[in-house]
Amino acid sequence: MAISDEVEVKTREFQITQDTIYWVIAIVAGLLLVVLGIIDFIATQRDAEGNIISDFITILDINDFVILALIVVIGIPTFLIIYREERRQARIDENLPYLLREISNAQRTGMSLPRAIQESAKRHYGPLTPELRKMSSKISWGIPFSKAMEDFEESIDTHLARRASLLILEAERSGGNLEAIFEATEKHVQTLLNLKKEREGAMKPYVWIVYASFIIFILVVVILFQTFFIPFGSANISQEQTAGIFDLFIDLNTLEVLFLHMLAVQGFFSGLVAGKMSKMSIKGGLMHSVVLMFIGWFAFKILIQPDNPLITLNI
Repeated sequence: MAISDEVEVKTREFQITQDTIYWVIAIVAGLLLVVLGIIDFIATQRDAEGNIISDFITILDINDFVILALIVVIGIPTFLIIYREERRQARIDENLPYLLREISNAQRTGMSLPRAIQESAKRHYGPLTPELRKMSSKISWGIPFSKAMEDFEESIDTHLARRASLLILEAERSGGNLEAIFEATEKHVQTLLNLKKEREGAMKPYVWIVYASFIIFILVVVILFQTFFIPFGSANISQEQTAGIFDLFIDLNTLEVLFLHMLAVQGFFSGLVAGKMSKMSIKGGLMHSVVLMFIGWFAFKILIQPDNPLITLNI
């Protein structure tokens, strides 16, 4: 095995180990929160009417711990792994046109393709630089250009890089002026980057619409609780008061759990929709899901929880 291949294997093993550590931390933290929730649930003492006499953790119950555990398990890997990978791919796509332009310009001066790639590898192209240097070394060792290009494509693994590599490989197989091919590919990649930025800019207002819709959903739930469920639940209207027509009883604790879960589910899937619209990626939407789930939980604790809401809307 060549030295560059050994370095590549070690780098991938380090990244896999690092990602595994992040997942282990997230899962352990989530399990600890769930265990705390179970302990709090077991330690809670209630009277015959269901009122809490003593509580292990006053401000949180088992449902809060479960929601926070989901946020932690999703949030830590999302922000530490997915965000890192998306940023790496974005930097690769941004530097790819400059790399293709440099190789094309070097070939115009009379350099061969291996020499042009070796000269380009001396410059800085962000995350592309180490992969480009490995490609240059493979070509200089006599490895066929097509094989080196396929390894380069597999290593950087972005949508634009795959399309650019496919164009270059097909042109190299069919023969022709490689400097013109690199120049045309550079223009094609730059056009795709511009279209991507335009699409993301055009979709950004729709992402804010998703956030606004979720906040409106929260406000609707708050209004329902504070103007309907809490007053009627406190009244406990009996059959005698309604001349035997009906017995109105609203279990506020059950409704509290129900709406907390509704906010969590709504926030999770709304975040996935926002990520799919903005980044064309479900994984990218997990960051929005974490933010929306936390907003929903926090709003529930200060506005909706019927036991003692911190803020009351006078409607």
